Amino acid sequence: TVGEVKMSLPGGCAIGGRPLDIHLDGLRKLGAVCDEKDGEIFCYAKELKGAKILMRYPSVGATENLLLASCKAKGKTTLINCAREPEICSLVELLKRMGARINGEGTSVLEIEGVDALGSATCRPIADRIVGGTLLCALAVCGGEIEIGGLKKSDADTTLFALGNRNLQVLDDGLCLRARALKASDVADEIACDLTTGPYPLFATDMQPIVSAVKCFGNGVSRVRETVFENRFSHFVEMQKLGANVKIDGDVATISKGDLHAGDMQARDLRGGAGLCVFALGIAGQSRVYGTNFVHRGYEDFAGVMRSLGAEIRTI
Repeated sequence: TVGEVKMSLPGGCAIGGRPLDIHLDGLRKLGAVCDEKDGEIFCYAKELKGAKILMRYPSVGATENLLLASCKAKGKTTLINCAREPEICSLVELLKRMGARINGEGTSVLEIEGVDALGSATCRPIADRIVGGTLLCALAVCGGEIEIGGLKKSDADTTLFALGNRNLQVLDDGLCLRARALKASDVADEIACDLTTGPYPLFATDMQPIVSAVKCFGNGVSRVRETVFENRFSHFVEMQKLGANVKIDGDVATISKGDLHAGDMQARDLRGGAGLCVFALGIAGQSRVYGTNFVHRGYEDFAGVMRSLGAEIRTI
């Protein structure tokens, strides 16, 4: 017997649907029995066997789940339409060091040959791309210089493109990423652009609320299309309270120059809250962001890190 698990349905920010069908369908193809009832999931397996699994969407979590399950399944497993995020490649690196037999990392097809056992290993995970991107957005709003240890330029390319490479000067020496930028209000003509979120290597949905904050300081018009989550525009409602000029039509937000002023905003999710904080940093006067308990879920000492870079920010 491999084992069994019973757990509550996972939660998370209220930004849209989080269906688990890709996870459960894949586990079923590997031989597991999976049931959902009364807000709980029950999975049981006597033995997992390799299979060919086509995922309807390149879900990061499902790719990781099925990759882990396949490592000790008997025979060969092929995962098709996988997520290709750098975090997947980092996980594969660790699993290989532990003895897993995996090919195809960085592509949409992973091939796994099951092994009897995995051993211990040491591996350094990649830097958090969203935390690094948040710091780059704060830099783009406030101007100055920053050094982010462990972050590779290749892992921040879509964020750098979205922010406008003409304003950001970036150097990657393999150990850290150094960036310099002028204050957003000084380069307002270079900020506007159109963005569409999607699976990697497209623009990350988690960066959308934070980069959108930067776009509010630009001249011209930016259009942001959110294709991953259907309820990820709540931050715009709060930014509008402080003068942001944003019009929402379905999954598209159109951003143009507004008369920005300090005020109070309410965070309703993790990345939206981070976006509101970055937005407030660029506005003269004192602003308050409520609900930052969301932000603390995804950032280690958000206020402390920003203070170390020169921001006037504190948690009360």
